[in-house]
Formats: sequence, C-alpha cells, structure tokens
Amino acid sequence: MSKQITIGVQTPEGQKRVQVSATGKADELYKNVFKAFDLKSMEFGLYKDQKKAQLIDNSRIKSISSAGLRHGDRLFMFPRASTEALFKSAEAPAATPTDGFKVPSAIVEDEVDTLIHKQVGTIERSRDNISCQHNANSQCVHCIPLDPFDESYLKEKQIKFLSFHSYLRKMSAGASKGKFAPLKTLNCKVIHTSSCSHQPYPKGICSKCQPSAITLNRQSWRHTDSIIFENPQLVDRFLQFWRESGAQRAGWLYGRYEVYPDVPLGIKAVVSAIYEPPQESSKDHIKILPDPKQEVLDELTRCLGLVKVGWIFTDLMPAPNGQVKNFRGMDTHFLSAQEIITAAHYQNMNMNPCRSAEGGEFGSKFVTVCVTGNKENEIHMEGYQVSNQSMALVRDNILIPTKDAAELAYIRESTDDNYVPDVFFMQKDEYGNEIKKLGRPLPVEYLLIDVPVSTPKEPMATFPILTEKKVFPVENRLLESSIQDFNRFATYIQQFRSAEFFDSVADIHVLMFMANLDIMPLREFMGPLLASIKAGDKQEAREWSYLDPWTNLQALVQASTMA
Repeated sequence: MSKQITIGVQTPEGQKRVQVSATGKADELYKNVFKAFDLKSMEFGLYKDQKKAQLIDNSRIKSISSAGLRHGDRLFMFPRASTEALFKSAEAPAATPTDGFKVPSAIVEDEVDTLIHKQVGTIERSRDNISCQHNANSQCVHCIPLDPFDESYLKEKQIKFLSFHSYLRKMSAGASKGKFAPLKTLNCKVIHTSSCSHQPYPKGICSKCQPSAITLNRQSWRHTDSIIFENPQLVDRFLQFWRESGAQRAGWLYGRYEVYPDVPLGIKAVVSAIYEPPQESSKDHIKILPDPKQEVLDELTRCLGLVKVGWIFTDLMPAPNGQVKNFRGMDTHFLSAQEIITAAHYQNMNMNPCRSAEGGEFGSKFVTVCVTGNKENEIHMEGYQVSNQSMALVRDNILIPTKDAAELAYIRESTDDNYVPDVFFMQKDEYGNEIKKLGRPLPVEYLLIDVPVSTPKEPMATFPILTEKKVFPVENRLLESSIQDFNRFATYIQQFRSAEFFDSVADIHVLMFMANLDIMPLREFMGPLLASIKAGDKQEAREWSYLDPWTNLQALVQASTMA
C-alpha cells in the first residue's frame, strides 16, 4: 500500500484537503482535485503561491515528489484564461456587475495576518495505536489533521472562541457550500441613494434605504486571543499612581501582535509599554483628555516598531489588610455599559485591515484591560473585546448606558435626526423557552468577549528593567513624586555610567520627555537613536551619545546637578 499524503487546496470558493499517493504523478493530483471540488472542467492550474509564480504542471511524467510536495502543503487553484465559470454551480444565476465587491487595492494587512494567511492551519494528530488499523505511513479518520475550527478539539482544549482566521477558514471551507461572501460591517444608518424615489429621512424612508432590524448574537470568534504583558514591572509601575493617590488611572498599551500558538491560527497582543495620556480622575471616575503630544507619541512609537494594541484602566477599591474589594463578576457585571461603549469607540478608531472584507476593514484587534479585585480580594487583570455588532451600534450612535444599572445598556429611540432600527436579543423565559426581546434595556453580556491576560513565566523586556536605579517619572501624573522637569531628568541621567547609556534612555517615558524638551530640541536628531533601540543595539546607541546635541545636553545635565 503506497503512502498517502494530504494536500490542502485553496480556491476562491474555499479550501479542501485532497489525498494523493506520495509516489504518484502530478496528473493524479489534478484528477483528485477535479473530483473533490466537483468541477465542470480541467481548465485550472495548481500553484504553490498566490501570485501564480510556481505552477505545478498537470503532467503524467513528473512525480509528486519531484514537484516538491509534502504532506500538509497547501496549493492555490486558479481558473485558466476564459474559464471564469469553473466554480459556478449549474443552479447559480450569472453574476451582474453589482453582485460582487471590490476590495481596495491599497489594503496593507498587519504583519501577523500575512504570516497566518501562509499557514496551513490544520491541527496535526499522531497515529492512535488502538483506533488506527493501518501502517505508520498512512492516515485515517482517527489521525488525519483536523481543521482549525474543529469543535471537538476546541472543546477538549477549553478554547471558548474561534480565532478570527479560524473563523475565516470555516466560512470559506468547501466549494460545495457556495461562494464565500465577503465580510460586511453591520450598518445601522439610513442610506438614501438615487434609487430611492422619495425625500431623505425623516420626510421619507423605504425598504432600500432603511436598515434592517438587528438580532444580537453572541460572537463566536475574537480578533485577539490573548493579552501578554512582557513583565510584571510594567503593570506595577502603572499601579503606582493608584497606590499613591487613591484615584483611578488609564493608559494606552503599546506593543505588537504576534502569532499565538495555543489557539489554532491565533493572535496575541504583546504589551511592551504603557503610556499615560492627560486625564482627570478620582476614586470612581476617569476621563481621558486630548493629548497635545499625540503626534510626537505616534512618530516615536512608529520608529520603535510599536503599535497601540489596547487600553488599560483601574477600578480598585481598597480593603483592610492591604487587599482590594471584589465587586465585578457574574453576579454584577464584568464591564459596565459605559465601559463597553468606550471600548467599542476605541475599537472603531483602530479598525482591523482585512483582505476578506467588503470595505477592506473588519472588526478590531484593539483590546481592553481592566485592573480590579478578584474573589480572593487581590489585584488582577481582566481582558476583553467587544463584538463587531457592538462596534456598529456605538459607531452609529444607537447604544447608550442606563442611569443606575451598570450591567444594562439601552437602545435609543428614533428621532428626526437619527433613525434607529429595532435591536433584539434572545432570552430564556421562566419555562426555558427562547423569546425575542427588544433591547430596551439590553444586558451587556451580549456585547462582550473575554480575552485571557497573563505575564510570561520568563519575563521579556523590549525596554530594560531597572532594578537598582530609580525610574524616570511617568508623564501626566499630577503628583509630587512624578513631576517631569529638567532637574528630575538630570538627576535620573546621572545615575548611569556612559556604558549604560542604552539602559538610561530605552524607556518610552524618557524618550517622550527628550522628544518634547524645550531647552535643547532633540526630536529631529533622535531617528538613529530610536532605530538602535528598536534593534536592541547598545553600541550604536552609545555612539549616538557621543554626538551633538546629546553632548551639549549632557553638559547642561552636569551643570544642573552641580548647582
């Protein structure tokens, strides 16, 4: 019995796995693909890449092995010229110019999405000595790789949500399931077009321009599957404000998105730094204010290779013996309606570029982290995203909080300025029957997706962790201990020897102070320094310190500390 290998075949209609003999010829692969997809013609090509640069010839001479194909590889199938009907079923009507969608040519997906698109994504399984009755070179239903969206595997591993890319693979799996429709962002607004034979709303409305009623569903996938802080010191430094003042605090999370191997085709947000914008806060209130230094921050983080991956806020109440109160959870709420609306607003400001979406964007990877008290009355972090439906409701000014119930939101009533479609959710009555209810009010649990938060067993540090030095004050803190001025900067810098220059400046709070320094403008000269910090090149950073204007600034630092 010849060894069978499995090849994944991706088409514009979806993906299937095709088995072929490892010692067979290339034409056998073409015939098996033809049968698997129930095609009408052999006028198609199989390629190793999506750019159609590496064609697998339909040859009776060339073998599978000579084509460089191995078990688990993925090929891309495209119709040859003048065979666009290859994937159309006999029952399907001919497409019209308005049936399809046009993806903007300028979509630049995140690097992590590009990496995941290249992955086969199947879950490998070893041979089961009891269930598998074949030799080690073959496969059967008990050991063939599973799809990344396999329900039994996800349940076994206690994975609550599909990763977004697993969701995409599930939606496009199998050509027999019909054409994969582009992802569409929910619209809740009246869209008056030239085809409407009436005056704009509120004077007129019709079925063409009126948004449909919405039934909220619990989202089965999430765009970000894990949140990881590089080290505990990041959060500890952030919490120092609450410890000193008793007031709550918020900050932006900067870092990167990476492949998350613990979830099939998953993505994790890795947090490298927390920047604290201008804000007003008290023991039960936070308001983030406009940041006059936002442009500098955007430029600086871009040069460091960091992106804004989310936001963090505290909701802490002290309890006796150094503990904190626990008042969030199943019996009350995880996030309040107001917090969900704020999270949805930030997700709308940080949309996810997506090649499969009708407008080139779909959902968001942006995460929310709440620091609060757990059942053991200890400080802990909870991670969340809000659903794509929630993002649309907030974007179109439909969702508002209730006055006195944090766990309930409310759907606005229609006005002359804003038409609001009916928004329903499903709820069980006292007899266990599913009933449809209008979202006035609306339990916020329908809008929320939890995301695990952790720190690694072996701490990471994009920026050095200072254990024997006093750290530089964090920006925008109205505390005596956190004043940022030149004297405090000079005292901070003087702690370091010249050989420790990299460690002294590789800190987002220090770099922001340097970039906004009035006494010695540094911003236009910091490009090479930021590049060396991004690369982790301590020697290159030290060489920058020998140049003007840093040497001039160092003279001012020495004069300041001697005064």
